[in-house]
Amino acid sequence: MNIFLPSAVLVTISERINDRMVRKTLQWKIVFFICVIALCLVIPIGLLLNINIENYHYNEFISGIEKGFETYDPIENKNATADSIYLDMSELYAGVFGIYGDNRSYTIVDVRDNKLYSSDFNYLNSDTELFINDLFLSENFIKATAGEVGNDDKIVSIGGSTFYDHAVKKGDFVFYFRYYKQDWQNMVSQFNNTVFSALAISLLIAFVFGFLISKAITNPIENITNRTRDIAEGNFGQVLDKRGNDEIGQLTSSINYMSMSLKNMLDEIKNEKTKVDTILNNMTDGIIAFDGTGQIIHVNPGAMTMLNRVRLEENLDEFIREYKIEATHNEIIFKTDELNEKKIILKLGDRIMRVSFAVFSETDESREGCIIILRDVTEQQMLDNLQKEFVANVSHELKTPLTSIKSYTETLGSGMVEDKETERRFLSVIESEVDRMSSLVTDLLQLSALDMKRTKLEFRKYSVDDLIEKTLEKLDIAAKEKNHELTSTVTYPGKAVFDYEKLQRVLINIISNAIKYTEPGGKINVSAEKSNGDIIFKVTDNGMGIPQKDLARIFDRFYRVDKARSRKMGGTGLGLAIAREIVTAHGGDINISSIDNKGTEVTISIPLNSQWRKQDE
Repeated sequence: MNIFLPSAVLVTISERINDRMVRKTLQWKIVFFICVIALCLVIPIGLLLNINIENYHYNEFISGIEKGFETYDPIENKNATADSIYLDMSELYAGVFGIYGDNRSYTIVDVRDNKLYSSDFNYLNSDTELFINDLFLSENFIKATAGEVGNDDKIVSIGGSTFYDHAVKKGDFVFYFRYYKQDWQNMVSQFNNTVFSALAISLLIAFVFGFLISKAITNPIENITNRTRDIAEGNFGQVLDKRGNDEIGQLTSSINYMSMSLKNMLDEIKNEKTKVDTILNNMTDGIIAFDGTGQIIHVNPGAMTMLNRVRLEENLDEFIREYKIEATHNEIIFKTDELNEKKIILKLGDRIMRVSFAVFSETDESREGCIIILRDVTEQQMLDNLQKEFVANVSHELKTPLTSIKSYTETLGSGMVEDKETERRFLSVIESEVDRMSSLVTDLLQLSALDMKRTKLEFRKYSVDDLIEKTLEKLDIAAKEKNHELTSTVTYPGKAVFDYEKLQRVLINIISNAIKYTEPGGKINVSAEKSNGDIIFKVTDNGMGIPQKDLARIFDRFYRVDKARSRKMGGTGLGLAIAREIVTAHGGDINISSIDNKGTEVTISIPLNSQWRKQDE
């Protein structure tokens, strides 16, 4: 089947359309549709002619074969061979079967010994094995060898040749016929040339008439379009020329009236919208407005940021369900004050939102809408929680030693203690608890001073090696009491700028923790090195370590990994918090990495001389 497409004609026409023509969309749509109608009329004719020609030749081919078998029955002779049948066909019956010329051929195959004889020019003039291989690619031939009639009426393309084929099995012989397309190709080409010429003429006529008709329709519309474009750009003073009282004339009058009305109305709306948008867009609170049916009508940027959304299309009921707000549609509309008194809270990840509601009336006063207001109270909530936690911790830390002091003093005051040794032991406990309270108050005062920026650091150039040596000397006795191996590795023995007393306190706090929480016989190493303009201190131990879940809060005030164990070993729970504040005041950073039951490494980095330079300046 030969199908042709008139794409070349359409491309040629489209290339001739200049920029001015392209802008006239409606006009060229009309031209295009008229041309399409012409195509739809001519192309089916061409396709039908092609199909009819091919069907005619195929039917003639099959009819000749059927008539041939009516005249000649090759299996009447029981002694027939493929050779004898081939001779009969070539000398007597080929014309009866309608097999004549170079474009029609027959092939006889003896299925008993696979002997093959053929009149096909591909068999006679080319590689015999290639022809046999191509033969087994034919579905009709395969069907015939299986005992079926191979009569599929589709064109076959094998080995660069296009043909119809037909196969029939008679006894032990398969008769395979071919009809090559070249026989009717010339006729199809002539028909196609005729149809193509008719198509070109039809397109030309359709184009000319379509252009004239569309121009008569679109010229008035184009004039209105050009004028209304100015109106759309804000030139509402434009007035269109009215020509006639037909539909286009009435459209012109309507546009003129609309232009003036729009100018007055939009000026008023623009002023009001500017005021409202400025207020809403600059609000830190989130505003979401719904109409009386619950459909969303406005969302300000603050709400989108709080909800972490790009688009918000839910209605009021869907919004309530999605964010699990403890309210209903009716309650928001009719019980607004009661809902606001409940102080509804919405949690989104690590953020906490206070949800409140307001109601507004629409212009017709028959329907009401509502506004949901989101206020981020995360920081306020965190500050409240931290304040409560801090007060509770301080109260607890002070109450414990006070309870001990009260108990021992009451015992001493009652006269129940008679021997001096017990009295001295009680007084020693009281003194220890007083020292503990004093240490706690001192730490709190220092933290307060650091928070309020009232602690002035004394920056000087000091030897790093000397700092570590003197610090380890102070902790040597405590380390030996637990049989620890306390070592140092200083690869930068030079000088750095820091507050000696404050930084030594940081190291003492950290090394003391390593001594406390490392089993007897452990190893603790303190190192110092220079890296990218910073001095890096590391305190490493092989102690009990810190669980991963506690690392995030290890610098919080009064936070302890194991509160019972920590209080037993002493300390106020403020050492690491003070250490972080001091290191931060040096312009540095402190980090802790740890593996539970394997050990901990604390890393402190401070600038070598940035603070010194600031002081010099």
